[in-house]
Amino acid sequence: MAARAPEITLERRAVGLPTAIGTTFSLIVASSVLATVAGGFFASWVWLIALAIGFITMIFASMSFSELATMIPKAGSMNEYVRAGLGPFFATLTVGVGYVAVQLFPGTAENFVSSLVTADVLGAPGDYKLWAAIFMVFIAAINLLGIRPFAAVEIFLTFAVAASLLVVGIVGLAGAGTTDPIGSALPEFDLTWSLLSALLGIAIFTFVGVEYTCPLAEELKNPARDIPFGIFIGLGLIAVPVVLYGLGAARYVPGDVLGTLAPTLPVDVGTAIFGEAGKWWLGLVVIGASIGTLNAVVAGVPRILYGMALTRQLPSPFAWLIPATRAPWVGIVVITLIPILMNAFGAAEGAGFLKLILAGVLGWVTAYFLIHLSVVTLRWREPNAHRPYRSPFVPIPQFLGAGLLALAAYKIAPPGVESNSIYYRWLIFLVVAAAFSLVYNLYAYKSLGAIFRPVPLAEIQRETEMIEEELPPPVEPGGPHLPHDLR
Repeated sequence: MAARAPEITLERRAVGLPTAIGTTFSLIVASSVLATVAGGFFASWVWLIALAIGFITMIFASMSFSELATMIPKAGSMNEYVRAGLGPFFATLTVGVGYVAVQLFPGTAENFVSSLVTADVLGAPGDYKLWAAIFMVFIAAINLLGIRPFAAVEIFLTFAVAASLLVVGIVGLAGAGTTDPIGSALPEFDLTWSLLSALLGIAIFTFVGVEYTCPLAEELKNPARDIPFGIFIGLGLIAVPVVLYGLGAARYVPGDVLGTLAPTLPVDVGTAIFGEAGKWWLGLVVIGASIGTLNAVVAGVPRILYGMALTRQLPSPFAWLIPATRAPWVGIVVITLIPILMNAFGAAEGAGFLKLILAGVLGWVTAYFLIHLSVVTLRWREPNAHRPYRSPFVPIPQFLGAGLLALAAYKIAPPGVESNSIYYRWLIFLVVAAAFSLVYNLYAYKSLGAIFRPVPLAEIQRETEMIEEELPPPVEPGGPHLPHDLR
């Protein structure tokens, strides 16, 4: 049985630190982020303060994820962390509201932006709904080929997008475009608490998603090093080109245009700075950023679902792997279909674009809050556990991070956007995720107490070892499930 172990796992130790950095960078630097980060500069230097707060909030989140991911370096990642900290119910809820909902809301918006730019701005044949499907099928194909093709695409897009944003930002900020700038990058603007707090939601969205390296833990060569380095280096690399790009945009695009937060705003920035060539350049950057972000989601979330299937928190098909590539194909197909179907029904059109993004931010906030809480509870319950990375000054970063997330959630809507519709989307999905978590975990564990009881770290490690040693390859419908003593 031991000889078959490689057939039943993801491809071990296949990729390294550049993939970890690229995954963090590409997930965060989405095409929708290019719209919101430029748009926020309608508020001038007030937006810089909001961005700084968002960046610090994500530093706190990075500390918590790095500790948990190096302590439990498993593909199930967020699910495993919260299972150990708070129990299976909250673990399933975390994945549902924080990761499946991300593909339902911001993932749909992300797919919409690149498709809209392709069809309506760059003039490709067909409407945006067709291109939404084309892009998602392409991304699914890359991921079905395995972790190495995913890594190659992600690393290439990271450097291409980062270099482009850096050049655009420097040229724009210097006023060296093909046209004359319209003014200062940071014109005078009155600071008010109501405006600053209302900008925190989209400021956090600018840097959210640092943790998408974590589901790659089993495939990284040195997860104890690559995950923390990938998260912190990726986050640091993001801040410079993104902020420079936004400052350059503010010199060439009027504040009232920036304030629309339109999905095609990055192309308007490119046109304003470089003319017709800028339209095509930024159009391609938008498409590349979108593919990079969705590529990270389609790689990361199915691996979380794969891990959950092995721990009985999801149906066993999510653990089926393609033998040749080790890709968790059921999860990849499901996650790919979500934005295709949502965009087929026009869910991101008009004001829905920004509302989907901010509803996703609320999902991320919920998941991050539970992650912070898991760090604190595990420090208390498992003080002697091996922690290759230890978050400093626990629980201070966790409490501060949770407080800033709560503030952003309370003031989620920027000026001109109705908050009730954002809360409504999030609340509906929260209720659905909670109901599914309760019902399915009760079905799997047969005990209400068991699903709310934290799983000891030793048991999580034991389960993982038994799965790897004894579980036959889950590649065929109707195939074997967990070993009998894990049922």
